[in-house]
Amino acid sequence: LRVAQTIAIMLPDDVREVLDAFIISDAKLSEISQKVEEEIVAGLEQKGGSSLAMLPSYVPELPDGSEAGQYAVIDLSGKNLRIMLLTLKGTGCEPDTISNNYILPSTVMKGTGDQLFTFIVNCLHKFLKQFDLLEANLSIGFVFSYPCEQLSIRSARLLWWTKGFDIKDCLNKDVSKLLEDALELNMSTRAQIKAVMNDTVGQLAAAAHRYGPECTIGVVIGYGCNSSYLEKTERIKKLDTANYPHKEMVVVTEWEEFGANGELEDVLTPFDREIDAASVHQGKQMVDKLTGALYLGEVCRRVLAQLVLDRLLFDGQECEKLDERDTFPTKYILEILSAADTNKACRRICDELEVPSHSSQDYAIIHEVCHRISLRSASIVAAAIGALLRHLGSSRVKIGVGGALVQFHPTYMGMLKEKITLVAPVTCHWEVVPADEGSARGAALIAAVAEKLNL
Repeated sequence: LRVAQTIAIMLPDDVREVLDAFIISDAKLSEISQKVEEEIVAGLEQKGGSSLAMLPSYVPELPDGSEAGQYAVIDLSGKNLRIMLLTLKGTGCEPDTISNNYILPSTVMKGTGDQLFTFIVNCLHKFLKQFDLLEANLSIGFVFSYPCEQLSIRSARLLWWTKGFDIKDCLNKDVSKLLEDALELNMSTRAQIKAVMNDTVGQLAAAAHRYGPECTIGVVIGYGCNSSYLEKTERIKKLDTANYPHKEMVVVTEWEEFGANGELEDVLTPFDREIDAASVHQGKQMVDKLTGALYLGEVCRRVLAQLVLDRLLFDGQECEKLDERDTFPTKYILEILSAADTNKACRRICDELEVPSHSSQDYAIIHEVCHRISLRSASIVAAAIGALLRHLGSSRVKIGVGGALVQFHPTYMGMLKEKITLVAPVTCHWEVVPADEGSARGAALIAAVAEKLNL
């Protein structure tokens, strides 16, 4: 932070004026956090009563470390599909893991449900065949990282797509049933779906397994941003508890939808409005658009392109690539802010963008753009975490934070902690812990919990 602030002092006033639009004051941060807390309560009380869906997961408890057995995991998040085999060995033992990653073609992400689930099943078939497990009686934990109405621990109805997906014939359908149908149609295996969950639930389970019972909040900051936490069942007023005898349940906040009712209007810049207007889901998923790796690079690109147009960057020399969408990926932000030599990293990226000529002053501007947009992201996530901490009212809480953005961004975790301090209740001893085991491990643990409880 200190380095970035030193660089900012060197920037021209006109550049600073553009970038100051990304600053969220302490007062505004507190206001946002308070609004999130209000939406949390409203979302628990009434279905459709809040911009936060506050979705019940029907997961009644988090793993305690005693879980054992062999489990398959299907983890669908963004463009990545991960198939994993985990062998849980009980208390004090690290699980054995084997995994393969597959990239979904864009045609599948915007095609049909049949194309999507056939692709998933084909990848699963290859994986199980590779390890001679087609006939094994494996339980499957299915991580489906999109907003769903959970009908039971193994059944979830898709509400809407995020992270670049737009497959209309899957909407309002049970994704677990779609997967089961594809399994029956495309392959012969004895594997069965034991649990379906959001990636935040899987990550929370993995973090709780590692850090113990004080870890009751899980946050994923990757392509998008979402969270889950362990809630008292009695506080989920909208839930029919007749067939749910457990005292607690993991709830998925779906806080990426916060802002759909204008709660973030004051912090949106013209660049954010352009991105929203060009998105598949206009006016929705505003937190994702301000915080997630799917969008941060594009925000930077639009800012840099405007600075070129205003003759404040590259001496106003035209840079055609900067005028093209998605030519400044979020990985550039991570590379620039991670570099021991910022000038060298910026020089290479400018060359890749075919900028005719560029200078150290340009590199300072690019660095500051990346920093400011990252800081705003961390600030908004911190406001939401602070709201959850106040809502829980616990004296000690560990917050498992993971996802590709926080994992590879060199300063994100530090900025996040600094901003949480401004909005967290003073009576709570909170600790942010890295949850880098990922949601796949947690899915196996949740499947084991479901087996243990005969769910």
